[in-house]
Amino acid sequence: MKRNQYIVLLISLSLFIVSCKKESPAPVNPQPVDPTAKFTVVSSGGACSNTTITGSYMAGTVLDGSNKVIVQVNVTATGTYTAASSNLYGMKFSAAGSFTTTGSQTITLTGTGTPAFAGTISIPFTAGYSTCSLTIFVSPPPIGTLLDNDHMLMGNPSNGAMIIDSINNYLMRKPYYTISYSRDRGTPNWVSWHLYNQDLGSTPRQDDFRPDYTLPPFWYEVPEYAYSSSGFDRGHNCPSGDRTNTVEANSSTFFMTNMIPQAPTLNQQTWGHFEDSLRRLVNAGFELYIIMGTYGTGGTGNNGFATTIDGGQVAVPASIWKIAVVIPNGNNDISRVDASIRLIAVDMPNTNSVNNNWKNYRVSVDAIEAATGYDLLSVLPAPVQAILEARVDNL
Repeated sequence: MKRNQYIVLLISLSLFIVSCKKESPAPVNPQPVDPTAKFTVVSSGGACSNTTITGSYMAGTVLDGSNKVIVQVNVTATGTYTAASSNLYGMKFSAAGSFTTTGSQTITLTGTGTPAFAGTISIPFTAGYSTCSLTIFVSPPPIGTLLDNDHMLMGNPSNGAMIIDSINNYLMRKPYYTISYSRDRGTPNWVSWHLYNQDLGSTPRQDDFRPDYTLPPFWYEVPEYAYSSSGFDRGHNCPSGDRTNTVEANSSTFFMTNMIPQAPTLNQQTWGHFEDSLRRLVNAGFELYIIMGTYGTGGTGNNGFATTIDGGQVAVPASIWKIAVVIPNGNNDISRVDASIRLIAVDMPNTNSVNNNWKNYRVSVDAIEAATGYDLLSVLPAPVQAILEARVDNL
């Protein structure tokens, strides 16, 4: 055999041996496992569905271990989780744990903090990839217990009640103000709220007028278009400008239960100037307790005189009044309201012919009580009431 034949043979054997060797497996780089669970809150219409709330909730009372919220979730990937509500009205709900199986599960959030206000509280809650709202019912403190910044710290002028039978004096304790509502008039009798520097911010006006679905079943819910072509503005009681610290706070002022048919010139000029003046007091270092209301029937708007609008569902008031208790920022508010503090009261006709200067409409609280039959500032000692309610502001 020739030498070059041997070379060919050796090369062939080498190729054969190489081809018979098993290939070494490629190195494996394990993919990291995401330890975070994936889940969504089961909700309907923005509210957390199938929610169980345990424990009792009272304004001014610290939450304890019994204050829990059990929320249903749909788990699509196992792992650890955290969930929390906003820290709102002095309380917060949070949870942490892990899911070992997918599908329908529940998580238990524990409450902490102290509810600052009584009423139906809607608290945004974020878990996983979704957000909904928890509805917590906070009862008022025991009779005789007064909490700083409570919207009714100055009293309940008409003895409104949270019972359905109180159809024309139905008390609605909301997070940002309190209402005495009249079903038959389709408007509030009065609205009461506290105003201080923490209420004012940079949130723009939301303009989301809407019915108030928290009214009792079968009551007429005034729609957002009820005032259209009526010649009257949707006049706020608690103003949009008094609630600019958050979107939720500002949006809350656009419930139709916070509206009255108000003559446009009155609403946009004289009344608006008065609201601005009160906010300037807040910016100057004061906190205010404000009550606004109406009395009488029949006002004059852009289309002339009217007693009702919205097909007779909404009454037009004849007069609109407001009182503001003005005290320096501080604590133990009720004890600091004495005969020396400033109290501003106005009473204006619901017409377009009003004077532009709100100071021309200053009156005494006694005069408003005589016109309405209400007992304003009822929590104050009688001697203090007598002095403050007889005085007409002149500053």
